[in-house]
Amino acid sequence: MMRWWVALLVLIGMVGCASAPPQVVVTGLNQVALNRFELDGRMVVRYRDGSSIAMIHWQHQPDNDTLALSTPLGQTLSVLTRDAHGASLIDSEKHTHQAQNVAELTERLLGWQLPIEDLSYWVAGRAAPDQSFQLQQEADHGLTRLTQAGWVVTYDRWKQVDGMDLPNKLTLTGRGVELRLVIGEWKLVGMK
Repeated sequence: MMRWWVALLVLIGMVGCASAPPQVVVTGLNQVALNRFELDGRMVVRYRDGSSIAMIHWQHQPDNDTLALSTPLGQTLSVLTRDAHGASLIDSEKHTHQAQNVAELTERLLGWQLPIEDLSYWVAGRAAPDQSFQLQQEADHGLTRLTQAGWVVTYDRWKQVDGMDLPNKLTLTGRGVELRLVIGEWKLVGMK
């Protein structure tokens, strides 16, 4: 009778373990989600036969983004915003352009799509959730390359910000576009 109870307890323990799979941690990816951040840096975009350089100030929150692009001397080139109502861009001549989302707006105005929703994860050294991805990492450098949603994100340099490793220099390549981003300053507003 005692063996029967022991076997039952072992079986219950095994079922309990099987129902709660361990959380998978992907080595090389930041495991902390940045709900809100601000960053300042420099962006170089190469598309077709041209290229452009701009200073960037990006304020990100879960439901909205504001990206201000300016010349190296500080003159505002454009301000791009995304929220629940769609996307809008105010250009240097104060004209407002609108679309349902950033990809549609940038495709129409620039000829290429800015993947801002995914970029908010990639810029923090994370893969966008609920999408497949591939990683390349080096033992002494950590994450060096993330491939997701038709883009290859190459991490060239990292730095410590509030005790967390965050990208300092990265390059996105995909869909006929190369976007290089050098982040001069991070401001972490919220993490989970």
